[in-house]
Amino acid sequence: MDLDGALARVSKLEYPPPRGFVSHAPMACEALDVLGRSADLEAWVDNSEAHLQLERPPAPSQWGPGFAWEEELGRSEVLPQWMGYFSEALEREGWEDTVTMWVPRLMPGLSAALFHGVIRTSHAVRALTRDETPARRDELARALAHWAIWFRPGEAVERTGEGDDPRRGALVAASHGVGHFVIEPNIVNLHGVTGAMAVHLLSAHLSEDDASDAAEQLRAEHRALYGERARPAPPAEDASWDDGPVAVAAGSFDPHQVKMVEVCRRGFISTGDPRFVHAARLVTHLT
Repeated sequence: MDLDGALARVSKLEYPPPRGFVSHAPMACEALDVLGRSADLEAWVDNSEAHLQLERPPAPSQWGPGFAWEEELGRSEVLPQWMGYFSEALEREGWEDTVTMWVPRLMPGLSAALFHGVIRTSHAVRALTRDETPARRDELARALAHWAIWFRPGEAVERTGEGDDPRRGALVAASHGVGHFVIEPNIVNLHGVTGAMAVHLLSAHLSEDDASDAAEQLRAEHRALYGERARPAPPAEDASWDDGPVAVAAGSFDPHQVKMVEVCRRGFISTGDPRFVHAARLVTHLT
């Protein structure tokens, strides 16, 4: 099974009530594919279908290009309309222009639903940069739609469009987050890392000013998440990447393991920070 076949089956799944939170299935499948574990996709899809159910289908959108979109944010009941709107926008404007317009609009809700709007969107965007297919466009439409209904305003920031290199800033934030994760490996600290790496990935698809604003929003959310605690020191030993955590995560059916291992590999390659290696081993219980 390839990624398109996997997304065609899992993008439309959600948790049954009363849980009703975030389906990680499409994000995990995209991360597995990036990690070179496409041979595991079919088993992951089967496992997801055994535990999840079909969500509401998209509805033809009644919203034109200039609709009052702010009034529709944070409303779960209009998920079908949001999916229909983004499907039409992607067809009309293309995925790159849609991302350039809508990610900055949604970025003030960066931390809502434990960063899952930005995380799912980043996975969908990365898939499209590798190959533009109907299944990947559909996943992006659904990712943006879910971010819109999960939207809750986060920390207030002054949007100046100024600052240091925003992609570098996102990596610094991810390193800060992974420092907290290796000291206290819990689900909140995990999403501080995966959320930061999602901003890093999406920043390449934004204007310079919007990318700077996204980095500032990320810094503000991390200040709220971690308080004024100093970044913990790295482990004393040197570290080098090996694919042991990749193999464990691929066999775990735990999407948090897969997503965290993938961002830790990417973070270590980008920064050389040994805490990313340590975090990948922690999340897969190898440490």
